[in-house]
Amino acid sequence: MPILERLNQVREESKILEIDDSSRIILFSDCHRGDYGWADDFAKNQPVFLHALSYYFNENYTYIEMGDGDELWKNRNFDDIFRAHRRVFELMSRFYFEDRLFMLFGNHDIERSNPNYVRSTLDSFLDERTGLQRPLFPGIVVHPGLILRHTPSQRDLFLVHGHQGDLLADVIWPVGRFFVRAFWRNLQLYGLNDPTSAAKNFTIAKRVDKRLIHWSRENHHMIVGAHTHRPRFPSLQEAPYFNTGSVVSPFSISGIEIRYGQIAMVHWNIRADLGGSLRIVRDVVQGPQPLQAWKL
Repeated sequence: MPILERLNQVREESKILEIDDSSRIILFSDCHRGDYGWADDFAKNQPVFLHALSYYFNENYTYIEMGDGDELWKNRNFDDIFRAHRRVFELMSRFYFEDRLFMLFGNHDIERSNPNYVRSTLDSFLDERTGLQRPLFPGIVVHPGLILRHTPSQRDLFLVHGHQGDLLADVIWPVGRFFVRAFWRNLQLYGLNDPTSAAKNFTIAKRVDKRLIHWSRENHHMIVGAHTHRPRFPSLQEAPYFNTGSVVSPFSISGIEIRYGQIAMVHWNIRADLGGSLRIVRDVVQGPQPLQAWKL
């Protein structure tokens, strides 16, 4: 199926979440949580992410994770990922039980397009301290896309991971997963990058951006993607295609906040103060701009 047609299909099937100027939303993507081994790209930023997510929980934000939250291509067993990052999942579970968590699937967790897989892995977990099953995300639905509808302006913001329509990432993804597990996971130890990955291959990332920009223009629609790991916040003269970036950049994470009917790009970084102490700080790097500021 052509890529633009595939994106239209996802949009038509997407759940609509109505928001207003009192809504607070944080969008993160591409956490790629692993097993805390040498191939776990998330491990180095776990403290930054946990601090940021705690901030958003306390500030009453809704957390939307836009795909590739867990690295299921490198890791066969989700239980290993859960044990490595249990504190993160327990905090996400608190969001969920307050109806403040939504999840999309990407290509590296595309198994979650299968409701049976979601139910068997995310409904509950075994508490090794008690030997009992405890609820994690019981009944959660992992979406291919979501639409945020800002009711005061009637602007729709289409959220999608961005791999849709790509041959290796979406159509024959088991082949891509095989190569990651069999080759690139091991070669990563020697500093070699996966040339098939949009996050590691600039040419592929640029192609993804170009497709999403084209879709935005053709459909006169605001869209937030992920997948490329490259943050994007358009000027008011550009097509309204945004990209969250990722959580696996060296010593920093990027995301998109929506608050007071405005959208902004934020970075969370580790920074030394004058006394030499390291602190985790939040920087607004672009925006905020009203959602209706872009012409469609």
